[in-house]
Amino acid sequence: MTSPAMRPGEYKAALSLLPLELVNRAVRLQRYVLRSVECVACREVGEAAKLALTAARFDDLHAAERLLSLAERRLGENDHAGGCRPTPALPKPTARMRTKRSRGGVHGQVARWAGHRPLVAATDASWKRHSTGYGYLATDGRWGLRGWNSGRTDPSGPSKVLINELRAVDLLVATIEEPGAELTLLVDNTSALAFLRRWQRGAVTSLPEGYDLRPRTTGAKPTLVRLAERVARMPGLRLEHVRSHSGHLLNEAADSLASLGRRRAAHKLDVGARAQDLVESFLLAWHQ
Repeated sequence: MTSPAMRPGEYKAALSLLPLELVNRAVRLQRYVLRSVECVACREVGEAAKLALTAARFDDLHAAERLLSLAERRLGENDHAGGCRPTPALPKPTARMRTKRSRGGVHGQVARWAGHRPLVAATDASWKRHSTGYGYLATDGRWGLRGWNSGRTDPSGPSKVLINELRAVDLLVATIEEPGAELTLLVDNTSALAFLRRWQRGAVTSLPEGYDLRPRTTGAKPTLVRLAERVARMPGLRLEHVRSHSGHLLNEAADSLASLGRRRAAHKLDVGARAQDLVESFLLAWHQ
């Protein structure tokens, strides 16, 4: 199967968002972005380069640089098909997206991937000044993000980064928790992973130091208390560590969704359409 090419107008618009040093690198990969290719290695070069340009559209220049580096490394490897040449571009298939907004954030699903198995998902969090965001993406098309601004009543305590990494996991499992469901969860924060594994073993009272355990104003249990109980009753949950910012597609997507959630909270932005474009791009690359 060949890889859908980026339209020239999209390519040009994305280039305009990159700093000059990244523009020059992206231009050298133009062939792999604007044309579909049969060679598997060349196709992977194009996917990484297109994801870099997508990241630029969301002002995530760090992710853009990392993905360009991934494309360049793949281009320099020696497993390209002999004499590979670009083939005519194929139209990108359309994908219906269902999106809903709630107090718990923004959630959606790309309908074309519904029911896909095995189910793999990634979560991540983003923190800057007093705004935080977190997000998740699953290979069956489900995704979500949330952002909020912390204040004097923030129950996180001193471990804000860790707490928000775990809140990202709660946002995911609250959406996809299904009796006996098999799920591989990718987490890039080793401290969060350690707590999740303790909870799997039944140590549900083990919580990050300083986390406020008082009932919330709504009367609900604290988020991490609820998460610990959920994880303990998910026998099909498999936890894996993934290196952050290593070019892993699901991790990069969760990172970008978390950044959108944070920007949504800090600047009151409507990020639903941006999240939709991002999710479609990353999932298409993953499934190919």
